[in-house]
Amino acid sequence: MRHKSRPRGCACGCGPGCVHARLAAAIPVVSSLLSSTARDEGLVIAIADREARLHYVDGDSRARSRAESIGFTAGANWSEAQVGTNAPGRAVARGEAVSIHREEHTRPDVHPFSCSAAPLVDPVTGEVLGALDVTGGDAAADRRTLALVQATAAAVARELRLAGVPVAPPPDTSARLRLVHHGRPCIETGTATHALTDRHAELLATLALEPQGLSADEIGALVYPDGTPPATIRGELLRLRRRLDTIPGAPNLESRPYRLTGPLLIDAVQVTEHLRRGEHDEALELYRGASLTRSEAEPVVDLLRSTSGSLREAMLSDATPETLLRYLDLPEAADDVESWHMALTVLPPRAPQRAIVLTHLEQLDTRLRQAN
Repeated sequence: MRHKSRPRGCACGCGPGCVHARLAAAIPVVSSLLSSTARDEGLVIAIADREARLHYVDGDSRARSRAESIGFTAGANWSEAQVGTNAPGRAVARGEAVSIHREEHTRPDVHPFSCSAAPLVDPVTGEVLGALDVTGGDAAADRRTLALVQATAAAVARELRLAGVPVAPPPDTSARLRLVHHGRPCIETGTATHALTDRHAELLATLALEPQGLSADEIGALVYPDGTPPATIRGELLRLRRRLDTIPGAPNLESRPYRLTGPLLIDAVQVTEHLRRGEHDEALELYRGASLTRSEAEPVVDLLRSTSGSLREAMLSDATPETLLRYLDLPEAADDVESWHMALTVLPPRAPQRAIVLTHLEQLDTRLRQAN
Protein backbone atom coordinates (compact mmCIF):
# COMPACT_ATOMS: atom_id res chain seq x y z
CA MET A 1 0.00 0.00 0.00
CA ARG A 2 1.12 3.52 -0.68
CA HIS A 3 0.70 6.66 1.40
CA LYS A 4 1.92 4.99 4.55
CA SER A 5 2.58 7.54 7.29
CA ARG A 6 5.53 7.03 9.56
CA PRO A 7 4.63 6.17 13.15
CA ARG A 8 5.14 9.06 15.49
CA GLY A 9 8.43 8.52 17.26
CA CYS A 10 8.71 8.10 20.98
CA ALA A 11 9.82 11.45 22.35
CA CYS A 12 9.29 10.71 25.99
CA GLY A 13 12.73 9.16 26.41
CA CYS A 14 11.53 6.50 28.85
CA GLY A 15 12.81 3.52 26.89
CA PRO A 16 11.28 0.41 25.30
CA GLY A 17 8.61 0.01 27.97
CA CYS A 18 6.88 3.30 27.19
CA VAL A 19 3.47 3.40 25.54
CA HIS A 20 4.70 4.61 22.14
CA ALA A 21 7.38 1.90 21.99
CA ARG A 22 4.74 -0.75 22.67
CA LEU A 23 2.46 0.73 20.04
CA ALA A 24 5.33 0.64 17.54
CA ALA A 25 5.74 -3.07 18.32
CA ALA A 26 2.10 -3.56 17.31
CA ILE A 27 2.52 -2.18 13.80
CA PRO A 28 3.93 -5.32 12.10
CA VAL A 29 1.09 -7.44 13.49
CA VAL A 30 -1.55 -4.96 12.40
CA SER A 31 -0.03 -4.61 8.95
CA SER A 32 0.20 -8.36 8.34
CA LEU A 33 -3.40 -9.05 9.42
CA LEU A 34 -5.24 -6.03 8.00
CA SER A 35 -3.29 -4.81 4.95
CA SER A 36 -4.99 -7.01 2.38
CA THR A 37 -8.46 -6.23 3.73
CA ALA A 38 -7.73 -2.50 3.69
CA ARG A 39 -6.46 -2.70 0.11
CA ASP A 40 -9.39 -4.77 -1.14
CA GLU A 41 -12.14 -2.79 0.60
CA GLY A 42 -10.75 0.74 0.47
CA LEU A 43 -10.14 1.19 4.21
CA VAL A 44 -7.80 3.17 6.41
CA ILE A 45 -5.98 1.52 9.33
CA ALA A 46 -4.93 3.63 12.32
CA ILE A 47 -3.30 3.11 15.70
CA ALA A 48 -4.06 5.72 18.34
CA ASP A 49 -2.34 6.19 21.68
CA ARG A 50 -4.17 6.33 24.99
CA GLU A 51 -4.96 10.04 24.47
CA ALA A 52 -6.52 9.07 21.10
CA ARG A 53 -3.75 10.85 19.21
CA LEU A 54 -3.08 8.99 15.97
CA HIS A 55 0.30 7.28 16.19
CA TYR A 56 0.25 5.46 12.85
CA VAL A 57 -2.01 5.67 9.77
CA ASP A 58 -1.90 3.34 6.76
CA GLY A 59 -4.31 1.95 4.21
CA ASP A 60 -5.69 2.25 0.71
CA SER A 61 -4.25 5.35 -0.94
CA ARG A 62 -7.59 6.81 -2.08
CA ALA A 63 -9.18 6.17 1.29
CA ARG A 64 -6.19 7.81 2.95
CA SER A 65 -6.63 10.91 0.81
CA ARG A 66 -10.30 11.15 1.78
CA ALA A 67 -9.46 10.69 5.46
CA GLU A 68 -6.82 13.41 5.30
CA SER A 69 -9.55 15.87 4.26
CA ILE A 70 -11.11 15.53 7.73
CA GLY A 71 -7.79 15.70 9.57
CA PHE A 72 -7.46 11.94 10.09
CA THR A 73 -3.65 11.97 9.91
CA ALA A 74 -0.74 10.88 12.10
CA GLY A 75 -0.37 13.24 15.04
CA ALA A 76 -4.01 14.38 15.02
CA ASN A 77 -6.02 14.22 18.24
CA TRP A 78 -9.20 12.15 17.84
CA SER A 79 -10.28 12.08 21.46
CA GLU A 80 -14.01 12.51 21.96
CA ALA A 81 -13.32 15.67 23.93
CA GLN A 82 -11.61 17.09 20.85
CA VAL A 83 -13.77 15.93 17.91
CA GLY A 84 -16.89 14.36 19.42
CA THR A 85 -18.16 10.83 18.84
CA ASN A 86 -15.75 8.58 16.90
CA ALA A 87 -14.54 4.99 17.20
CA PRO A 88 -10.87 5.33 18.26
CA GLY A 89 -11.70 8.06 20.78
CA ARG A 90 -14.49 6.00 22.33
CA ALA A 91 -12.46 2.77 22.37
CA VAL A 92 -9.70 4.52 24.33
CA ALA A 93 -12.10 6.29 26.69
CA ARG A 94 -14.24 3.25 27.50
CA GLY A 95 -11.77 0.42 26.98
CA GLU A 96 -14.17 -1.52 24.75
CA ALA A 97 -14.67 -2.29 21.07
CA VAL A 98 -17.14 -0.12 19.19
CA SER A 99 -18.49 0.62 15.71
CA ILE A 100 -19.64 4.11 14.70
CA HIS A 101 -21.83 4.52 11.61
CA ARG A 102 -21.81 7.64 9.45
CA GLU A 103 -24.26 10.12 11.09
CA GLU A 104 -23.41 8.81 14.57
CA HIS A 105 -20.27 10.93 14.34
CA THR A 106 -20.61 14.35 15.93
CA ARG A 107 -18.87 16.33 13.21
CA PRO A 108 -20.86 16.70 9.97
CA ASP A 109 -17.73 16.43 7.82
CA VAL A 110 -17.14 12.92 9.24
CA HIS A 111 -20.63 11.69 8.30
CA PRO A 112 -19.42 10.09 5.03
CA PHE A 113 -17.25 7.73 7.09
CA SER A 114 -17.90 4.71 9.30
CA CYS A 115 -15.37 3.10 11.61
CA SER A 116 -14.67 0.27 14.03
CA ALA A 117 -12.10 0.28 16.82
CA ALA A 118 -10.89 -1.91 19.66
CA PRO A 119 -8.63 -1.05 22.58
CA LEU A 120 -5.01 -2.21 22.54
CA VAL A 121 -4.30 -3.59 26.01
CA ASP A 122 -1.07 -4.37 27.83
CA PRO A 123 -1.12 -8.18 28.29
CA VAL A 124 0.45 -7.99 31.76
CA THR A 125 -1.07 -4.95 33.44
CA GLY A 126 -4.36 -4.69 31.57
CA GLU A 127 -3.56 -1.02 30.89
CA VAL A 128 -5.19 0.49 27.79
CA LEU A 129 -2.29 1.51 25.56
CA GLY A 130 -4.39 2.94 22.76
CA ALA A 131 -6.77 1.73 20.07
CA LEU A 132 -6.75 0.00 16.71
CA ASP A 133 -9.14 1.59 14.21
CA VAL A 134 -10.44 0.83 10.73
CA THR A 135 -12.15 3.70 8.89
CA GLY A 136 -13.89 3.85 5.52
CA GLY A 137 -17.36 3.34 4.08
CA ASP A 138 -20.19 1.22 5.51
CA ALA A 139 -18.03 -1.92 5.42
CA ALA A 140 -15.77 -0.41 8.08
CA ALA A 141 -18.55 -0.67 10.67
CA ASP A 142 -20.10 -4.04 9.85
CA ARG A 143 -19.91 -7.00 12.25
CA ARG A 144 -17.26 -8.80 10.24
CA THR A 145 -14.90 -5.82 10.30
CA LEU A 146 -15.42 -5.23 14.01
CA ALA A 147 -14.65 -8.90 14.70
CA LEU A 148 -11.50 -8.64 12.57
CA VAL A 149 -10.37 -5.53 14.45
CA GLN A 150 -10.96 -7.26 17.80
CA ALA A 151 -9.06 -10.36 16.67
CA THR A 152 -6.14 -8.21 15.49
CA ALA A 153 -6.06 -6.36 18.82
CA ALA A 154 -5.95 -9.72 20.61
CA ALA A 155 -3.09 -10.81 18.34
CA VAL A 156 -1.19 -7.64 19.23
CA ALA A 157 -1.54 -8.46 22.94
CA ARG A 158 -0.23 -11.99 22.34
CA GLU A 159 2.71 -10.64 20.35
CA LEU A 160 3.62 -8.18 23.09
CA ARG A 161 3.62 -11.00 25.64
CA LEU A 162 5.64 -13.38 23.45
CA ALA A 163 8.12 -10.69 22.46
CA GLY A 164 8.69 -9.80 26.06
CA VAL A 165 8.08 -6.11 25.44
CA PRO A 166 8.51 -4.65 28.91
CA VAL A 167 5.63 -3.03 30.67
CA ALA A 168 5.80 0.66 31.40
CA PRO A 169 8.00 1.78 34.27
CA PRO A 170 6.18 2.68 37.48
CA PRO A 171 4.74 6.18 37.49
CA ASP A 172 7.08 8.97 38.47
CA THR A 173 6.41 9.93 42.08
CA SER A 174 8.82 12.90 42.10
CA ALA A 175 7.29 16.00 43.59
CA ARG A 176 6.40 18.58 40.97
CA LEU A 177 5.41 22.21 41.43
CA ARG A 178 2.60 23.13 39.03
CA LEU A 179 2.66 26.74 37.88
CA VAL A 180 1.45 26.52 34.27
CA HIS A 181 -1.55 24.19 34.42
CA HIS A 182 -4.12 27.04 34.42
CA GLY A 183 -5.27 26.36 37.95
CA ARG A 184 -4.27 27.14 41.49
CA PRO A 185 -0.57 26.44 42.19
CA CYS A 186 -0.02 23.04 43.75
CA ILE A 187 2.43 20.22 44.33
CA GLU A 188 1.86 16.90 42.59
CA THR A 189 3.27 13.73 44.13
CA GLY A 190 2.35 10.67 42.09
CA THR A 191 -1.39 10.90 41.52
CA ALA A 192 -2.06 13.20 44.49
CA THR A 193 -2.40 16.99 44.26
CA HIS A 194 -1.73 19.33 47.18
CA ALA A 195 -2.92 22.94 46.97
CA LEU A 196 -0.58 25.81 47.82
CA THR A 197 -1.03 29.48 48.56
CA ASP A 198 0.41 31.84 45.96
CA ARG A 199 3.13 32.94 48.39
CA HIS A 200 4.18 29.38 49.18
CA ALA A 201 4.33 28.60 45.47
CA GLU A 202 6.54 31.67 44.91
CA LEU A 203 8.87 30.63 47.73
CA LEU A 204 9.09 27.04 46.50
CA ALA A 205 9.82 28.09 42.93
CA THR A 206 12.55 30.45 44.12
CA LEU A 207 14.16 27.80 46.33
CA ALA A 208 13.91 25.10 43.63
CA LEU A 209 15.70 27.42 41.19
CA GLU A 210 18.43 28.11 43.77
CA PRO A 211 19.32 24.62 45.11
CA GLN A 212 22.42 25.93 46.93
CA GLY A 213 20.13 27.83 49.29
CA LEU A 214 19.31 31.44 50.16
CA SER A 215 19.28 33.57 53.26
CA ALA A 216 16.10 35.20 54.54
CA ASP A 217 17.38 38.56 53.26
CA GLU A 218 18.06 37.14 49.81
CA ILE A 219 14.62 35.54 49.68
CA GLY A 220 13.09 38.83 50.75
CA ALA A 221 14.81 40.71 47.91
CA LEU A 222 13.58 38.17 45.35
CA VAL A 223 10.08 37.37 46.56
CA TYR A 224 9.01 40.35 48.68
CA PRO A 225 9.64 43.52 46.63
CA ASP A 226 7.95 45.75 49.22
CA GLY A 227 10.69 45.55 51.83
CA THR A 228 8.95 43.09 54.16
CA PRO A 229 10.80 42.67 57.51
CA PRO A 230 13.01 39.54 57.78
CA ALA A 231 11.01 38.31 60.78
CA THR A 232 7.86 38.16 58.64
CA ILE A 233 9.72 36.29 55.93
CA ARG A 234 11.09 33.75 58.41
CA GLY A 235 7.59 33.25 59.79
CA GLU A 236 6.25 32.50 56.32
CA LEU A 237 9.10 30.08 55.68
CA LEU A 238 8.23 28.29 58.92
CA ARG A 239 4.63 27.92 57.75
CA LEU A 240 5.89 26.61 54.42
CA ARG A 241 8.06 24.03 56.21
CA ARG A 242 5.03 22.83 58.17
CA ARG A 243 2.99 22.61 54.97
CA LEU A 244 5.67 20.51 53.26
CA ASP A 245 5.71 18.18 56.27
CA THR A 246 2.07 17.31 55.49
CA ILE A 247 2.79 16.34 51.86
CA PRO A 248 4.14 12.79 51.40
CA GLY A 249 7.01 12.77 48.91
CA ALA A 250 7.64 16.52 49.04
CA PRO A 251 11.13 17.77 49.96
CA ASN A 252 11.75 19.23 53.40
CA LEU A 253 12.88 22.80 54.03
CA GLU A 254 16.11 23.46 55.89
CA SER A 255 17.39 26.78 57.21
CA ARG A 256 20.81 28.48 57.38
CA PRO A 257 20.62 28.78 54.46
CA TYR A 258 17.05 28.07 53.47
CA ARG A 259 17.08 25.25 50.93
CA LEU A 260 15.06 22.23 49.85
CA THR A 261 16.45 18.87 50.95
CA GLY A 262 15.37 17.04 47.81
CA PRO A 263 14.49 17.66 44.18
CA LEU A 264 11.36 19.59 43.25
CA LEU A 265 10.48 19.61 39.58
CA ILE A 266 8.82 22.72 38.14
CA ASP A 267 6.41 22.19 35.27
CA ALA A 268 7.44 25.46 33.58
CA VAL A 269 11.06 24.28 33.47
CA GLN A 270 9.94 20.92 32.04
CA VAL A 271 8.00 22.73 29.31
CA THR A 272 11.18 24.54 28.25
CA GLU A 273 13.14 21.27 28.26
CA HIS A 274 10.54 19.64 26.00
CA LEU A 275 10.71 22.59 23.61
CA ARG A 276 14.50 22.37 23.41
CA ARG A 277 14.12 18.75 22.29
CA GLY A 278 11.44 19.65 19.76
CA GLU A 279 8.75 17.85 21.76
CA HIS A 280 5.93 20.32 21.15
CA ASP A 281 3.04 18.03 22.01
CA GLU A 282 4.63 17.04 25.31
CA ALA A 283 5.19 20.72 26.14
CA LEU A 284 1.52 21.47 25.53
CA GLU A 285 0.46 18.56 27.72
CA LEU A 286 2.06 20.43 30.63
CA TYR A 287 1.40 24.03 29.65
CA ARG A 288 -2.21 25.21 29.99
CA GLY A 289 -1.60 28.77 31.17
CA ALA A 290 0.24 30.46 34.04
CA SER A 291 -1.19 30.36 37.58
CA LEU A 292 0.67 33.23 39.28
CA THR A 293 -0.29 35.97 36.85
CA ARG A 294 -0.15 38.69 39.53
CA SER A 295 3.13 37.60 41.08
CA GLU A 296 5.84 40.21 41.67
CA ALA A 297 8.46 37.65 42.71
CA GLU A 298 11.31 38.20 40.26
CA PRO A 299 12.27 34.51 39.72
CA VAL A 300 8.64 33.54 39.12
CA VAL A 301 7.92 36.45 36.77
CA ASP A 302 11.07 35.72 34.75
CA LEU A 303 10.34 31.98 34.59
CA LEU A 304 6.73 32.33 33.48
CA ARG A 305 7.50 35.06 30.94
CA SER A 306 10.36 33.03 29.47
CA THR A 307 8.29 29.83 29.29
CA SER A 308 5.34 31.56 27.63
CA GLY A 309 7.61 33.32 25.12
CA SER A 310 9.53 30.16 24.26
CA LEU A 311 6.32 28.22 23.72
CA ARG A 312 4.87 30.88 21.43
CA GLU A 313 8.08 31.12 19.43
CA ALA A 314 8.19 27.35 18.97
CA MET A 315 4.57 27.26 17.85
CA LEU A 316 5.10 29.99 15.26
CA SER A 317 8.38 28.61 13.93
CA ASP A 318 8.00 24.86 13.45
CA ALA A 319 4.90 23.36 15.07
CA THR A 320 2.63 21.08 13.05
CA PRO A 321 -0.82 22.46 12.15
CA GLU A 322 -2.45 20.16 14.71
CA THR A 323 -0.09 21.31 17.47
CA LEU A 324 -0.54 24.97 16.57
CA LEU A 325 -4.31 24.54 16.85
CA ARG A 326 -3.85 23.05 20.31
CA TYR A 327 -1.78 26.09 21.26
CA LEU A 328 -4.55 28.40 20.06
CA ASP A 329 -6.88 26.75 22.59
CA LEU A 330 -4.84 28.36 25.40
CA PRO A 331 -6.40 31.41 27.06
CA GLU A 332 -3.31 33.52 26.39
CA ALA A 333 -3.51 32.80 22.65
CA ALA A 334 -7.12 33.90 22.26
CA ASP A 335 -6.17 37.43 21.14
CA ASP A 336 -2.86 36.56 19.47
CA VAL A 337 -3.60 37.74 15.93
CA GLU A 338 -0.22 36.68 14.56
CA SER A 339 -0.64 33.10 15.79
CA TRP A 340 -4.14 32.82 14.36
CA HIS A 341 -2.90 34.12 11.00
CA MET A 342 -0.09 31.56 11.12
CA ALA A 343 -2.68 28.80 11.58
CA LEU A 344 -4.43 30.00 8.45
CA THR A 345 -1.10 29.86 6.60
CA VAL A 346 -0.13 26.31 7.61
CA LEU A 347 -3.54 24.59 7.43
CA PRO A 348 -4.25 22.71 4.18
CA PRO A 349 -6.68 24.54 1.85
CA ARG A 350 -9.50 22.05 2.49
CA ALA A 351 -8.94 21.57 6.21
CA PRO A 352 -12.25 21.94 8.09
CA GLN A 353 -10.47 23.89 10.86
CA ARG A 354 -9.91 26.82 8.48
CA ALA A 355 -13.51 27.94 8.97
CA ILE A 356 -13.01 28.14 12.74
CA VAL A 357 -9.79 30.10 12.33
CA LEU A 358 -11.36 32.53 9.84
CA THR A 359 -14.33 33.14 12.12
CA HIS A 360 -12.06 33.83 15.08
CA LEU A 361 -9.94 36.26 13.07
CA GLU A 362 -13.06 38.11 11.97
CA GLN A 363 -14.14 38.41 15.60
CA LEU A 364 -10.70 39.70 16.59
CA ASP A 365 -10.80 42.25 13.77
CA THR A 366 -14.25 43.44 14.85
CA ARG A 367 -13.13 43.88 18.46
CA LEU A 368 -10.03 45.81 17.39
CA ARG A 369 -12.05 48.16 15.18
CA GLN A 370 -14.55 48.75 17.97
CA ALA A 371 -11.73 49.47 20.43
CA ASN A 372 -10.29 52.08 18.07
